[in-house]
Amino acid sequence: MLKFFKGFDAIIAIIFLTIIVGVIVITMRSKTYSVGYEIASLKSKEKSLRQRQIELLSDLASTERNVRDNLLSQKDNFGKPKYILPDPKRVLRSEQVLH
Repeated sequence: MLKFFKGFDAIIAIIFLTIIVGVIVITMRSKTYSVGYEIASLKSKEKSLRQRQIELLSDLASTERNVRDNLLSQKDNFGKPKYILPDPKRVLRSEQVLH
């Protein structure tokens, strides 16, 4: 009879440990899935922000071109161009380096 209870206790212990391990695995898996969904959401936001940045840069270039054209089309009292901008090919640009 004692052997039966020892075997029964071992079976209960094994089942109990299996349930505990199963709960731990399920919890970790659900956390992994939630992190994966969050990463996918952030990548989607990043993609839309990059697209918006490209649109804004395009709008900026268009606005700069319109301002330049408006300045070049202005005339002074003598009918000469009010502003003379240098040829963009001859302008030296310094690159800013971040340290």
